[in-house]
Amino acid sequence: MNKWITGLFMCLVWQLAIPAQAQQLATPLLTQLADSMDGIDGEQTQRVLIRLQQEAERYTHQCGDCAVNWLVLGRISHELARQSGGLAQLRAARSARDALTRAAHLDAYVADGEALSELALLYLETPPWPLSFGDAHKAKKLIEEALKVGPDSAANHLAAARYHLEKGQAQTAKKHLELAINASPDNDDPLYSLNLRQASTMLAKINSRLLEQ
Repeated sequence: MNKWITGLFMCLVWQLAIPAQAQQLATPLLTQLADSMDGIDGEQTQRVLIRLQQEAERYTHQCGDCAVNWLVLGRISHELARQSGGLAQLRAARSARDALTRAAHLDAYVADGEALSELALLYLETPPWPLSFGDAHKAKKLIEEALKVGPDSAANHLAAARYHLEKGQAQTAKKHLELAINASPDNDDPLYSLNLRQASTMLAKINSRLLEQ
């Protein structure tokens, strides 16, 4: 009887440990993602992204209720869509949409709302119907929601800046970029430095453009 109880206890401990391990192991893929985005060779970058996408999918299979795993998969798939073309781009974009939506439904607060802001960018960058599922109105609503969830998130302000820049609202975009750059450093986010560099580059371009006017 004691052996049965011990076995049951160990089984429960193992089941609880799997999601925790999966959640912990998914985020290092973002470091590899950041490294791949600094690459020069487009074909090599695509191969790396496909491998990372496959690895991220395995983590979601290990823990389907871990929001961070779906966020990682969505972030990688989104970047793969940016690097691809044709049907491959559409498949990657749909994978990103489904993963980010799942992450936001599981936990809208995951990574301070980054699932929402990343999903917003996906809707903004993807062609609209009938070519695909792009929707600028959805993008706007998701960015607003992300900023409510994570008002101090550099990633959320960077996404907001991209949206307003797309809409020709340079001054509003500039404000969000300044907030992104001045946000408190997030040492737990492997993409923080990348977001910061992108925000600084965008801000320099906007300032240069405004001076020319």
